[in-house]
Amino acid sequence: MPQDFQPLSAAIGILLQEISFSAWISSPGSRNAPLLHAFSSLKCPNAIILDERSAGYFALGTSIRSGKPVILVCTSGTAALNYAPAVAEAFYQRVPLLVITADRPKNLIDNGHGQSIRQENIYEGHLRASSLLNPEKSIQYNTDKICNSLSFLKDGPVHINVPIKEPLYEASVSLNISSFERISRVKLVNKEFLKIPDWISKAKHPVLIVGQWNPEWGKIDDIVVNFRFKGWLVVAEHLSQLSNLNAISLDDVLMDNTQIPFDAVVTVGGAWISKKSKNRLNGIQHMHIGPSSPHPDMFGNLKFTLELASKKGLKYLFDSIPKLDAAWLKNWSPRLYKETDQWSDLWVNEKISKYGLKNWDIHWANSSSVRYGIHSWSSGGWNQKGQTHYSNRGTSGIDGCSSTAVGSAWISGKRTLLITGDLAFFYDSNAFLNNHVSPGLKVVVLNNHGGDIFRRLPKAIDSDIFETHLSYKHNRSIENLVSYTGLEYFYVSKIDQWEIVWKKFIESPNSSVLEVITDSSTNDKMWNSRFK
Repeated sequence: MPQDFQPLSAAIGILLQEISFSAWISSPGSRNAPLLHAFSSLKCPNAIILDERSAGYFALGTSIRSGKPVILVCTSGTAALNYAPAVAEAFYQRVPLLVITADRPKNLIDNGHGQSIRQENIYEGHLRASSLLNPEKSIQYNTDKICNSLSFLKDGPVHINVPIKEPLYEASVSLNISSFERISRVKLVNKEFLKIPDWISKAKHPVLIVGQWNPEWGKIDDIVVNFRFKGWLVVAEHLSQLSNLNAISLDDVLMDNTQIPFDAVVTVGGAWISKKSKNRLNGIQHMHIGPSSPHPDMFGNLKFTLELASKKGLKYLFDSIPKLDAAWLKNWSPRLYKETDQWSDLWVNEKISKYGLKNWDIHWANSSSVRYGIHSWSSGGWNQKGQTHYSNRGTSGIDGCSSTAVGSAWISGKRTLLITGDLAFFYDSNAFLNNHVSPGLKVVVLNNHGGDIFRRLPKAIDSDIFETHLSYKHNRSIENLVSYTGLEYFYVSKIDQWEIVWKKFIESPNSSVLEVITDSSTNDKMWNSRFK
C-alpha cells in the first residue's frame, strides 16, 4: 500500500484504520505534516482547528457525544502543551482521546532549535498509557508500542509522541501491510473479586449517589427505580441523566438537615457538583463503583471499590443486596422551589427549562451556569423531553466549555444549547473561530459582568480585591466579539423583551448567541431565596 512521506507516519496511518474512530481533529503545522498526510486516508471526518487548546476540547466534545475515540494531532513544541487541559478533563471523565504529537528528533531537544521542548512525559499523571516512538528502530518495534498503548484507550486519553526528522517530504515509500500485525480490538477484562462487604449488605439507611453519567454507558433508570424499591435513597443531579421522578437533588437531601442518618454511601459515575453535600457526608463509610482508578475518596472513608463498568457494577450491587424497610425514605423528599419573578440568571434558567426543547443536547459551562441546571431545571424534570446534559466536570474549569459544545454539536448534527457565563465565553472565544460551528448550535451567555459565583464564597465579597482580582468585574458586552466570530447576535436585558427575543433567537436557522444582561447582586439575592 503506497504512502507518501515518512514511513513511520505512514505506518501509524495504516494501523489506525483498524480502529473505529468518530473523527480526527488536527491543527495546522509543519512538523506534523507527515502525520496529516497519513491520516487523510482515514474513513472518518476531519475538523481543522487553529488553536490547539480549543482543538483539544473540540475533540473531547466530539468523543463524548459520539461515544467513540477521537484522534487529536498537532505539531511539536508549545502546540502540544496546549492540549494539556483537555487531556486532564478527558482523564477524569474517562474519555477516549488518542493524542498524537509530532516532535523534533531527540538530538535537537534543549539545543536551541525552534518548536523543540521536552515532550516525552508532557501529560504525565493524566494518561491511561503513552508511547515515545523511536524512528531509528523498526516499524514493527514502534507499532508494537502503539498497539500496547491503544489497549488502554477505552478508559481515557492515550499519548503517542512521534519524533520526525527532516526532510519532512521524502520520496514515496511502499509499506507492506503484513510487515506488522494489525491491531485487534482489545476488550479489557474486569476484575472479578466482587464480594460486596458486609457493612453494605447490613446497612439500614444506605444512599446511592449517581454522579455525572455519560449516555454511552447505558440507561440506568430501571436499575435506579429498583434500588428505591429495595429501600435505598437515590440522589442525583441533572448531569446524571436521570428523571427527577427516580432520584432527588443532593441539596434537597442534605442542605438543611441537621442529622445525617446514612450508614453507607455508594457513589457511581463521574463527579457531582454540590460542595456542601460532599462536606456533610464526611466520615460515612463509602463504596465506589468504577472501571479503573482513580477512585475518589470524597468523604475520607473509602472502604471498598467495585472495579466494574459503572452500569454493570450497579446491576451487580443491586443483585447482591437485601430488601430493606423503605419507611425511612418518607422523611426524604424533594424541596419545593420558589419561582422567581425578578429578572435574574435564575429567572432566565427557569424560563428556558420550561420551553419544549425536545431531544436537545444541553451543555453547561462551569461555575454558576451548571449549578443553575440542578435547581431551575428540576421542576420540569432534568432529562425532560429526551434532553441530555453535558458539562466538563472532570476538572470543572471554564476554559474549554464552548469548544466542547462546538465539537459535540459538530459530530452529532443535533440541536444543541450551550448555557454559559460571560467569563467562560470570553475565555474560550476561539471555539467559534473555525469552519465547523454547526448551525444547530445556540449559545446563551448570562452576562452579569464578572464571576458571580465568587459572591457566594464566605466573606469573599468583603475583600478589598474582590471585584478586581476575584470576580474580575468588567463592563464589556460580547456583541463585537460575536460579530467577529460570524455568529448571529441577539440581546435581552429585561423581562418584557424576553419572549420576543427568545423566539427570534431559537427559531433562527443560524448558529447564534443570545446575550442576557443581568445584575450580580440581584442574582445573588434570587439564588439565596430559591427555596420555599
